Amino acid sequence: MPEQENKLLDYFITFCAVALSVVSLYTAFFGTFQTIIQRTFHLTMVFILALFLHRYKLKDRFPKTEFSINIIIAGLFIAANLYLALNWEELYISPFLTNTGIIMGAIAIVVILELTRRTVGLTLSIIVLVFIAYAYFGNYIPGFLAHRGYGIERIVVQVFAGTEGIYGIPVGVCATIVIIFIIFGAFIEKAGASDVFLDIASALAGARRGGPAKAAIFSSGLMGMLSGSSAANVATTGSVTIPMMKKSGVEPYAAAAIESVASSGGYKTPPIMGAVAFIMAQMAGVSYWSVCVAAALPAFFHYFGLFMMVDLYAGYKGFKGVEKDQLPRLWPVLKKGSFFIIPVVILVVLLAQRYSAMYACAYSLLALWIISIFAGYLNVSRIISALRDGAVRIIWITIPCAAAGIILGILTLTGVGMKLNDIILFLAGGSLFLTLFWIMVISIVLGMGLPPVVSYIVLAALEVPILVEMGVHPIAAHMFIFYFCALSLITPPICTTAFTAAAIANSPPMKTGLEAVRFGIVLYTLPYLFVYNPALLMHGSLAQIIYVIIIAGIGVYALAIAAQGFFLLRIGWIGRLLFLASSIMVFWPSYWVTGAGLVLLVAMLAIEKTKSLRKETV
Repeated sequence: MPEQENKLLDYFITFCAVALSVVSLYTAFFGTFQTIIQRTFHLTMVFILALFLHRYKLKDRFPKTEFSINIIIAGLFIAANLYLALNWEELYISPFLTNTGIIMGAIAIVVILELTRRTVGLTLSIIVLVFIAYAYFGNYIPGFLAHRGYGIERIVVQVFAGTEGIYGIPVGVCATIVIIFIIFGAFIEKAGASDVFLDIASALAGARRGGPAKAAIFSSGLMGMLSGSSAANVATTGSVTIPMMKKSGVEPYAAAAIESVASSGGYKTPPIMGAVAFIMAQMAGVSYWSVCVAAALPAFFHYFGLFMMVDLYAGYKGFKGVEKDQLPRLWPVLKKGSFFIIPVVILVVLLAQRYSAMYACAYSLLALWIISIFAGYLNVSRIISALRDGAVRIIWITIPCAAAGIILGILTLTGVGMKLNDIILFLAGGSLFLTLFWIMVISIVLGMGLPPVVSYIVLAALEVPILVEMGVHPIAAHMFIFYFCALSLITPPICTTAFTAAAIANSPPMKTGLEAVRFGIVLYTLPYLFVYNPALLMHGSLAQIIYVIIIAGIGVYALAIAAQGFFLLRIGWIGRLLFLASSIMVFWPSYWVTGAGLVLLVAMLAIEKTKSLRKETV
């Protein structure tokens, strides 16, 4: 496109993005619109943004054709949403579509498939098409997966005309709660929080051994809890911390692995958790605050485990910390950072007082505006930029959620979920551990081709009832599935977060992914721990919670020693296996086995300490 047309298109995108953010903020402060109105408006604006930000592949050779195609697609999708918004009351009473309604519904499905392909990738679009084909050709499928088959009209009614498909809970949560938190994170970032958080992290940890890597953990954790996105974390903090780690002597693939594991914590750390916290609250039938409380300790141990791994790695490599005179001074950066901490404290307090997530975030955002404007952190340009960024970032959450809505609608229509559950129960033979194992495998594999929020939505609808029936606490069941869906981000062969970090570090992608698994080894054990001991999710007495915190801390430390093969000196394979055994025993849900594990761990630590003293005296 000519430069003038590009500029006009950029103004158009900014206008649409700011309009979406402003309307969303209005509903946060003054109340939402009717359900279908809110969701159709949100989806329409998001899709318009996606169409012109993720353009058709003809753009280089045929720019005018590409622009015309996008205009036609936008017009068709707007027409489909207007039809639904204008006729939703009639469809609620009698969800039978006229020929016009069927055409509008089919258009909406096709547009969603195309935009999913453009934004998320072809994999999710193919999966959605497979589910649609399964619903249509069910009577031709042999075996236990067969069903009577459904016509186009019935399929369109299921996924378009109502709130059980495209316009279901996932899109509803995006249109009301998630976008407010995303805007909140965008404003904090535009006000300069990422630089402040990195300075705070460097001041706290930079002087210790492996200081730059530990600073990366702290800064990524602080940014992750507000962005809820591993990709955004890698792109912002990683662009600074990875070169900083490499400069201190850390191998490029190790620096990328550390940053990718640290950044992946954004999906697990309250309050945003990549939109999953809000969706989980809806699906589990609990308050958003309950999900945040349950996620707090596992998130802490995510970073604690990585911190221990980095500390032992730095000890083995002989890395030193950064000279104190080269680090930011703690008090000045804490003073500067307090401007960003105050809105977060307001958010936590309001949530703890059981105010709605929308209300709490809206007024925390208001506090941020007041503080930042008076402190000079925000001006008109940055405000517009934050409003635009907030709307743009919701694209990568809303569109996958719309696609997931189609899958959920098909699952409800065909009842295939119960049949898949029968397979898992057959493979597990009634064993809870084996059931968890197979769900773990399915979660990681499915998550490799899908965003974590999508794979979680699909699997939670299928597998949570199995786990609950086997006696697992409902929140533990939801968190177990989500953790392994999110772990696909750092698990080869398709580990997008690790690959993104590898690109910044200029390191081999697959080697980086394998190293990320090693540095993140704790994350593969935590879900089992909180399933067998829900006190780690704050469900239990105070004594039980304190006990599991101590046990988890000790077990994580033993596992880190086994994974790194280092304590005070390099540890051989036999010693590593014994440390691994002690970790497993400490985690085991039996006081006797845990006690034996503690004895073994103390013995191993004493042996390693003795070896170190002998070496010093030689």
